[in-house]
Amino acid sequence: MRAVYTGHEVLTFSDYLDLETGRTLTAEPGGTYDMTPASGRLVPDVPPGWFAPQNEQDEQAEPAEAADGESAPEVSE
Repeated sequence: MRAVYTGHEVLTFSDYLDLETGRTLTAEPGGTYDMTPASGRLVPDVPPGWFAPQNEQDEQAEPAEAADGESAPEVSE
């Protein structure tokens, strides 16, 4: 699963592997990671409270942009 780290400090998650490096996941603020649970670990796909699936993070950014005065494009049917 690809996810964005939402924490504010560098942390190591020993229950997860970073698929890009093949090592234990060490996440930096704002980083995006391809991650998977480490072998034999029964944990959620994404550590709750620390990561957001990348597509969910993108969806959350859209309303914030509109709040800054930019209007969303109109959709005609």
